[in-house]
Amino acid sequence: MTYSSTLTSKNQTTLPKAIALLLGVRPQAMLSYEVTEEGKVLLSAKSATFKDIADSFPKRKPAKPVTVEAMRKAVATGAAKRFKKSAK
Repeated sequence: MTYSSTLTSKNQTTLPKAIALLLGVRPQAMLSYEVTEEGKVLLSAKSATFKDIADSFPKRKPAKPVTVEAMRKAVATGAAKRFKKSAK
């Protein structure tokens, strides 16, 4: 069988439902495109665990810990600012 979809100006397309079911994919699934020597493209679903892809996430330095008291103060300050704005 042959299925088709339209390519948008952002190079996006909707995967036909029958193909998604065949591949066993859901939203946010990783798809793999392999180009053969004949110029054909093979589409397959990549199955990976979080552990497999964890290294692809950007590395961030750990944030400095914040005390519960500092959090309470920040919430109170934010609430006071909102109250002042709404009272105007």
